Amino acid sequence: MFRTSNDEPCEQSVQAFQSFCLEGNSDLSVKGQLIGQDAIDKSSEGGPVIVLRGGLPPRVVRRVREHIDSNIDQRISVEALAKLASLSVCYFVRAFKQSVGVTPHDYLIRRRVERTMELLSRTEMPLSEIALAAGFADQSHCARRFRQHVGMSPRDYRWSMP
Repeated sequence: MFRTSNDEPCEQSVQAFQSFCLEGNSDLSVKGQLIGQDAIDKSSEGGPVIVLRGGLPPRVVRRVREHIDSNIDQRISVEALAKLASLSVCYFVRAFKQSVGVTPHDYLIRRRVERTMELLSRTEMPLSEIALAAGFADQSHCARRFRQHVGMSPRDYRWSMP
């Protein structure tokens, strides 16, 4: 419940919370599914209450993300992530998408593309080694996914760096 000292709803707190939940420019922010009119329900005491429904608890999302980041160069199955969250695969996929905004597979591919971008800009490693270090099966798979997400080939991306 957001209230001011004189027991009135604090509009700034509600707006800040809504903005945080609805922001889509960072895949690292947890998004909840907002329900109700403007995501505000009037409680019995008269103050606004923010209602979030479904998804994964923030600690589980954090644990899954840390697992992905620390094992990005290895094969990571959705089954392993679901087991980490102690959920069935179907429920985990649905709840992860509701919490993060994309499926676990899409999130994993995005993180691998981000890792590829880091390695391209910070190292002189060959593209084939970068692809393996980022967890892609081979250089072709890496290049295809990189082009799909970034809009240019890994080689062009490396050459565009100052």
